[in-house]
Amino acid sequence: MQSAALHVFVQNQYMPMQKMAIFVEGQGELIFIRNILYHLIDPAQLSFECFKLHANSQQEVPYEYKNPNAKVHFQIINVGNDERVLDAIKEREKRLLSKGFTKIIGLRDMYSKAYRRKSKNVIDDEVTRQFIEGVTTAIAEMNNPEKIRFHFAIMELEAWWLSMYNLFAKINDLLTVSFIEENLGYNLSEIDPEKAFFHPALEIDKIFKLVGAGYKKPFDDVESITSRMDASDISDATNNNRCHCFKNFCDDLTS
Repeated sequence: MQSAALHVFVQNQYMPMQKMAIFVEGQGELIFIRNILYHLIDPAQLSFECFKLHANSQQEVPYEYKNPNAKVHFQIINVGNDERVLDAIKEREKRLLSKGFTKIIGLRDMYSKAYRRKSKNVIDDEVTRQFIEGVTTAIAEMNNPEKIRFHFAIMELEAWWLSMYNLFAKINDLLTVSFIEENLGYNLSEIDPEKAFFHPALEIDKIFKLVGAGYKKPFDDVESITSRMDASDISDATNNNRCHCFKNFCDDLTS
């Protein structure tokens, strides 16, 4: 059941619809955002449509939530490559703003070939700072930098799922916090996955292998995990100053 406490978007019924565009690196991020929007924003005031970029053309994909009474509308665009998120925003910034979009948001993983090369396969705060600074500088040179936000999932989107420590037991009853700790040596309710895991997707795989399954990022796996997320999981992810990148991302979706 959804929690009204997390439906933080409040809009006067006489105000015009607000429109936001979200550019993501892959299908997993698109599915994740589609599923958490229902818990961040009152569905009665929400609508969204989803696209993917192919050969630089924008093609609609079959995930949408139509609502003629919506007060906030999202367009979620999968660019298909982590290095393309910022470029795609730059190429489409002027067009989107001319169509009445009030905010453009980018999301990609920090984990990448370029990061691994610079950091020597560990979480390196200085390398992280350099990547964020590079994006900040690039956005400052765009036409409307004040309307653009960019977020890195550190190190991967899966870190945010690991911070939802009760989520795995919803998928398999055995995968409780204590069971995972007994077998893998860490308590998901106490650690900050953004700081603990260099390759969070591998940790998701290890967790599911405890019950004879696995995780390799196919559509079915991502949908199975993210469709079970609810408002309590979002709260778990950000309590006790955990997962600050996820909190900042949610704040931008609802501000």
